[in-house]
Amino acid sequence: ESVSGLRYEAFLASYTENLDFINENASRHLLPLIPAKREAGWNDGRLFYEIFGDVLSLTIRTDSTGEVIEECIITLTAPPDMSYGSTIHRDFTTSGYQSYGMLMAMSPAEDAYDRYLLVQEVESGLQSGGGVFHKQIGVYALDAASLDGTVSMTFTNSTAMPTPSPVPSETPVPEATPAPEATEAPSGS
Repeated sequence: ESVSGLRYEAFLASYTENLDFINENASRHLLPLIPAKREAGWNDGRLFYEIFGDVLSLTIRTDSTGEVIEECIITLTAPPDMSYGSTIHRDFTTSGYQSYGMLMAMSPAEDAYDRYLLVQEVESGLQSGGGVFHKQIGVYALDAASLDGTVSMTFTNSTAMPTPSPVPSETPVPEATPAPEATEAPSGS
């Protein structure tokens, strides 16, 4: 069954265009980060694209065609004891702009400015919602949360099939041996 939604290649193209928009409007010099690709391990064609970092991480899971995004999770974490103007703060700011580009890439809007409106909507929604924001964006449910210096944004494709259970290991589990039947001890009468 076909899943509708954003194709991974379209996400990458939009992300790159979004960084160009951010560079132009925020006087930045951002380059796109390239996610690592791996197979899901369910033998069904699903793929994962991932960026792991202490401050910024991205996990994208595709459908069984390996093309349409089923789930996209963007996480931005402020380092502890970060002081304004420090190298750590500048790195965090750069990661924040990268997360904007990724968030914008999940928007169906054609124009980068219109995609940036989603960033503003999520930021104001998190503030007014006590750190929680939810929005339906096309076939994707966006659930965002901010807690203890970490912002997590999860897009879940409502047309996707449920994720399969992990593939069992190749090592067979020994079958249980039935317990011997209990026999009554002869009574001593």
